[in-house]
Amino acid sequence: MNKISQPKWFKDGKVLIINAPTCGINKDGNTQFQVDEKTGKRSETDIDDKLKDSVCIFMEKQTIDVECKYVSYLEEKVVLDSKVLVPQYHDKEIRQEIENVFSDNTNFELISLGELIEQKKIKCFKGHGSPSSDQRVGDIPYIKVSDIRAGQININPTNKIPLELAKKFWKGDESGLKAYDLISPERASKNIGEFSVLMPNQERIVLTKEVIVLRSLVQEMEFDQFYLMWAMSLELVRKQWNRVILMQTNREDVGERYKEILIPIAKKKEIANSVSWYFRKYYLEQAELRRAFQSNLDIDEFKHSFYLE
Repeated sequence: MNKISQPKWFKDGKVLIINAPTCGINKDGNTQFQVDEKTGKRSETDIDDKLKDSVCIFMEKQTIDVECKYVSYLEEKVVLDSKVLVPQYHDKEIRQEIENVFSDNTNFELISLGELIEQKKIKCFKGHGSPSSDQRVGDIPYIKVSDIRAGQININPTNKIPLELAKKFWKGDESGLKAYDLISPERASKNIGEFSVLMPNQERIVLTKEVIVLRSLVQEMEFDQFYLMWAMSLELVRKQWNRVILMQTNREDVGERYKEILIPIAKKKEIANSVSWYFRKYYLEQAELRRAFQSNLDIDEFKHSFYLE
């Protein structure tokens, strides 16, 4: 029996991964042409297909070098144990970047969200659910994924439901939310991992189920919501979401993979307060301004169509 011929690049027990960002086709199924990064001008002839380019270069060289920046090998067992056969998920450089920055910093320790949940230092939960459009005829705001943007929860006055219906989604008389909870889209959004802050007097809302809510359980002893917001908005933390957000059919979805996100945790409360002071100042002062503004809206002799809560 003839032995199966193996290509030169084959490595026993390894998986070859090509994590190219483009493949010549855009999300609409049309040809994706190269775009000049300086002018924004789209080429009429040159196709943006880094996957094909990577394959051609690699097959020519039969080995990985600086020109094969999207090509790597990974242990077969690691890939199979992960149960995720998507190249971007196995991009080690994204995680390596934050590890390199904080490895020598004695003031912080990198801990995953999953570990923080297990240690009962943070609580993470989903939203309430989604009422049908014909039920949006009441006083309790219903918050969709599109209402969570730029660090704020935006109330849409056309999306409010009756209190009794809200209680069914809450499974009780209250929403279970607290002021300064952090909320991010969890599915069907380009902004998964971008957290916004729930302001005081916004607690009585119904959240779509497709969100992640984060809350510190050690606010007095270790770190509060403002430090958590500081950590979650770090560029090195935000980059990690690109690895764990995968497409489910035609929608973005993070599932339970958000628990793999690493964030720096300050080793002392004083350090946590020091680095996040401007987040604390911004949101606390904003809360005070909102209260004063709402009070003046309430006493104005003319009625306004302006919704903060």
